[in-house]
Amino acid sequence: MKISANVLKRFCAGTPAEPKALRRLLDDLGVEVKRLDVQGADALLTLELLANRGDHHCYAGVAREVAARTKTALTLPPARALEVGAPPLPIKIESDKCLLYTATPFRVTGGLKKSLGKAADELLNAAGLLTGNAAIDVTNLVNLELGQPSHAFDRARIQGGITIRLSRAGEKAWLLFTPEARELPVGTLVIADDVKVLAIAGVIGCEDSKIQDDTTEIILESAAFEPVAVRLGGRSLATFTDASARFERGSDPTLATVAAGRIAHLLAEAGVAEVTGPLGIVGDWQDPQRVLPLRASELSAFLGRNFAESEIVERLTAVVGGKVLQRL
Repeated sequence: MKISANVLKRFCAGTPAEPKALRRLLDDLGVEVKRLDVQGADALLTLELLANRGDHHCYAGVAREVAARTKTALTLPPARALEVGAPPLPIKIESDKCLLYTATPFRVTGGLKKSLGKAADELLNAAGLLTGNAAIDVTNLVNLELGQPSHAFDRARIQGGITIRLSRAGEKAWLLFTPEARELPVGTLVIADDVKVLAIAGVIGCEDSKIQDDTTEIILESAAFEPVAVRLGGRSLATFTDASARFERGSDPTLATVAAGRIAHLLAEAGVAEVTGPLGIVGDWQDPQRVLPLRASELSAFLGRNFAESEIVERLTAVVGGKVLQRL
């Protein structure tokens, strides 16, 4: 993953201004910097991320670590609070490998060949992902910002409703950036309409449902999928994307609606598109509200130094925003 020091500062004011100091801090935090390139007033850092830290695959995740260490505030980008209601088209989940699926309808108001703004372009350019199509750029942007992949479908190319299911024997899909349709391994988790596959869930969209420059209506997908299903789908098709890299490490289902709201904010602010209906949510996932007991005495013995309860609370709150729910 490649990040910009200037962009990271937007998320955390405690980000060191000197590039080498930032590199040392990230290395010390366990976020390994493989390469540092100073380009004028900015520095680009190529990160080697741990397989079990999917939360680091975005600016918010890296900035949270910096904020906790430097004891400065974490600033997340603004998002719109979307009304929740009936989905914009029929949606069915037929596999427990889809935890949560949301769909939000948009109407294009200012054309898609439009920039999302200087700040967005800077972030996307640093990652080498700027396409010039706002509907595509906004999904890449929010994935990089928050770590929640999403996908934009051309509403006019969806026939009937949307079903999240496993692929069937002999079923084909025309993956993005490929010359022709190919047969899918049976049991691949897919997003489909009534007649065709629209996307490989958590991995990649398809050519015959993709956004085009003249698209007028959009259905935005923001979902949570079972990590192993995404990993198997990507590997069986030898297709690896930024979305699959995030999903196969475990995504946070609570981010699905946050990302949709962030996208709505960005598209409206840039004069590109407006939400035309409620955010539809389908799925059985519920936040388990887990309580994890932690004894200060056992933690101190394990790490070899005494930790006051107040310090434990301060450190955990800074890293995960958690609360002490149980005193032992």
